[in-house]
Amino acid sequence: MTKALKLLGTSLIVSLLLGGFYQSGWTEERYIVRPGDSLYSISKSFGVSVEALKTMNRLEGDSIRPKQILSVPSSRGKKVVQGTFKRNSEETDSYVVKKGDTLSSISKKAGISVEEIKRINSLRTSALKIGQVLSFPKNGEEAEESGDEEEIAGVTQTEAEKGETAASNPLGKWNNPDERSLLVRVVKTFLGVPYKLGGSTLQGIDCSGFVRKIYEIFNIELPRTTREQFSIGKKIGKEQLEEGDLVFFRRRGNSSHVGIYIGANQFVHASSSNRQVKIDYLDAPYYSKRFLRGVRVKELERVSLDSVI
Repeated sequence: MTKALKLLGTSLIVSLLLGGFYQSGWTEERYIVRPGDSLYSISKSFGVSVEALKTMNRLEGDSIRPKQILSVPSSRGKKVVQGTFKRNSEETDSYVVKKGDTLSSISKKAGISVEEIKRINSLRTSALKIGQVLSFPKNGEEAEESGDEEEIAGVTQTEAEKGETAASNPLGKWNNPDERSLLVRVVKTFLGVPYKLGGSTLQGIDCSGFVRKIYEIFNIELPRTTREQFSIGKKIGKEQLEEGDLVFFRRRGNSSHVGIYIGANQFVHASSSNRQVKIDYLDAPYYSKRFLRGVRVKELERVSLDSVI
């Protein structure tokens, strides 16, 4: 009985301490655990106690795992501007929700999907509150890992966007608009497939392997590497993109990354940063400034008025 009372007393003290945090101007931040982190090192980084971390996150022991999301008390004394991104750690950014924000509008700013925002922040609904702090992996501002990216020699970004390299033709034609729509549906079935450098199966796939696998289903044999894929098909600009077109982006130095455009300013790609196949937006800041060009692999045959007459 005495032991139970002591435990109850300890819990009450911790609760009062945490209550003191909030009463004296503390709020909650999110932190994504990195390899090598411990509750002790995190507590030192944020200036809070290990006990406060354990209580806030309902942890019974000291064990934590990489990519686990922890709630951390943080001071309200620091000025936080709503609607702006702020670096929390080497791997995370935060965003303070402002009036008029939606998950859709924030996903475009962050360059990640609504589903991923909800997963990272443990959101069960799409409802947001003004002043709410959302956490993001910082990949929207960092380059993809070198992965399967390859050098595109002798092509500047301006030239690529204008399609000023050797022009050529699509490798095939769609039988009808429904076939092209089917490709988009097939592309989406790959969402969540793990990223694996050099992979080409549902157990793991890289960006050029993903593109090659999709078009293989539709009887088009593409080269294996991004460099080779960049050189085939019909070169097009961003404003000419149609569903099924390949989209290329510049990465470190002269390396490249490829995905498949699915309409509505979105593309699907095997992301080495997120370690999976995912949807991103062309107008996300990171991808917008690195867009090289589109490549049309198959074209929908246009019916001329003369042939109808």
